[in-house]
Amino acid sequence: MSDPGVPQRFLDLVRRSRPRPDLAERGIVERLGPSEDAVLEAGQVWRARWERTVVLLLVTEVGDLAVQAAPLTVDPPAEDSESVVVDSALTALGVEVTVWLGLVSEVPLRVLERQVDSWSEDLISRVSAAARSPEDHATGDVRAGRAIEDDHAPDALVRAELADELDTLREVPGLPVETSDVNYRPLASLLGSKIDLKALREALRLPQPDVMQIVRGKFPLTPELVEKISRATGLTTAVVARSTKPLPLGLVVLVEHPRWRPVLAKRAKALDVDEMSGRLSAGYGTFALATRETGGGEPDWEGRLRAFLLSETSGAEHR
Repeated sequence: MSDPGVPQRFLDLVRRSRPRPDLAERGIVERLGPSEDAVLEAGQVWRARWERTVVLLLVTEVGDLAVQAAPLTVDPPAEDSESVVVDSALTALGVEVTVWLGLVSEVPLRVLERQVDSWSEDLISRVSAAARSPEDHATGDVRAGRAIEDDHAPDALVRAELADELDTLREVPGLPVETSDVNYRPLASLLGSKIDLKALREALRLPQPDVMQIVRGKFPLTPELVEKISRATGLTTAVVARSTKPLPLGLVVLVEHPRWRPVLAKRAKALDVDEMSGRLSAGYGTFALATRETGGGEPDWEGRLRAFLLSETSGAEHR
């Protein structure tokens, strides 16, 4: 959004379209309960966040690793012909809300941070009705949005900004997931006799045991590590990224669910790593623990994750 032909006042309006910061956690907890108890359902409004990108989302459908959702804006007033505008009295947000139904898209669970509202079935039905028959819902407390007539109008800029932010959220890397049709090949297999452990260790600046785990495909690879390994080996980043053993779907679903995000974000901060790196290490640490402690059958992933986090806490207390 840096078009030099766009007046600065319009750009300022777009920047104000971020979700309002006055949705206090205390009030949210009183209405919806703590984050740790969150159960994802259609009709909920969530704050999605990754780094500096923040978007309010109305969930329309819930899947294992993603939701279908429509972005919302609350300030400044903005709309288009595919949106629906909801009066301030009908939601807990306390201001007029625009539901951008033309921008409904799949958003990964891992970016959902906090539920901030829950809309009734009646309100969802009224929003759907306004979208289906805009000519019959031109006015009222749930009305169809009005068309944008100027591509440089604030409404158009808000919509473009939302589209960019949704792209950013969709591109946030997730944990590698085990599937029946994808086989991973560790670096040891990819490089064979060409592998240079000394060069890898110097490039990665990691202890020898960690480098050996990477070579065997048993160490979580962050994008930074993928880039370094690619430069050191000559392999493409795509090939390197697929050289780590992927995690079982059940474990990934758990670790990427938003109810675990506060705990894992706090852990990442304590380890002085970014959130994605922290989530990777928690996922692989839990997987390693389950591999050591279970026989056949699907492990109790939640129990294993709790045990892994407790083992870290106990270990820190005894160091």
